[in-house]
Amino acid sequence: MNYYEEIKNALVKKGAKGSISKDTTFKSMEIDSLDLMDMIISLENKLDIAIPDDDLVSLKNINDVLNVIEKLKNE
Repeated sequence: MNYYEEIKNALVKKGAKGSISKDTTFKSMEIDSLDLMDMIISLENKLDIAIPDDDLVSLKNINDVLNVIEKLKNE
């Protein structure tokens, strides 16, 4: 499964603005904390993972989310 594409699709559904790359910040896409949490919950359900609260506060861009997902899927 391509996690990057899953995240990108979820962001587009949330109304992300501008171009989307792995280094694009959620703030620059005009994704607020509520939209981000909604997207995270959707990804958790779809990918059957649970992102720890400690990791949630450090999510600033797509690459951060990718790293957390890959870490959880490889455990």
